[in-house]
Amino acid sequence: YLDKLDVHINNVLTERANLGARINRVEMIENRVLEQEIIAKRILSENEDADMEKVIIDLQTQESVHRAAMAVGARVIQPSLLDFLR
Repeated sequence: YLDKLDVHINNVLTERANLGARINRVEMIENRVLEQEIIAKRILSENEDADMEKVIIDLQTQESVHRAAMAVGARVIQPSLLDFLR
């Protein structure tokens, strides 16, 4: 019986070693996937996130141009006394 028991123990140990190797591979794959997710999120952020300073400066520039255009338009359209006398 001891010989059969030794054979079964060796079989169990072999299967445990195989299972341990599989678990190690799964953990390694999981770590790689997590690293790839982090890299993908960083690349996506670099490509799509707005540069807030640039956006604010552009907005202020556009507002200044708009105000200047409105002021020029108001001066051009402003009725004068001569317009009323005609």
